[in-house]
Amino acid sequence: MSQGRTFGAGIWRAHDALTRAGFLLGGAALAGIVVTFLIEVVARYFFNSPTLWSASAVAYLLCAAATLAMPELARTRGHIGITILEEKLPTATQARFIRIIAALTAIVCSFAAYMIWVEAIRQVQSGTSTSFAVRIPKIWLSGLICYGFTGTAIYYLRAALAPDSLPWNADEDPQEGL
Repeated sequence: MSQGRTFGAGIWRAHDALTRAGFLLGGAALAGIVVTFLIEVVARYFFNSPTLWSASAVAYLLCAAATLAMPELARTRGHIGITILEEKLPTATQARFIRIIAALTAIVCSFAAYMIWVEAIRQVQSGTSTSFAVRIPKIWLSGLICYGFTGTAIYYLRAALAPDSLPWNADEDPQEGL
């Protein structure tokens, strides 16, 4: 194995590990939503004392859950895909078609990440915070969203340029056996 391939494989493994950790944190955020709702229901209906913070916490945790999970869904091809055109193509053309779509998706996700990054810088400079009952700096949420789009863009770039670095390809169904 060449030095370049070893280096690339190491970076891919690190990216995969970061993505998996983010996915687990996203799952923890979902658990946090459940706990928050449970606390709110108990406080509201058993103690007649609704919380002021639960709606804010749920909104923030939902943002975290969705954006932390995005890259893992791209890595495993776990997203919803409309594959009518792909399935109608000859088998020999499908892999190239998937790579082209992956490249276009990487471009769109990269552009979204860039726009969010620019806005995040503006938020830091202006000190913008959220408008919920519990205010936090918007940069915290923008950082999560930027992570989600950046990680997803990298996976689609990998799918376009190095499809063998991912656990899915045009010849097999990644959802098989789940």
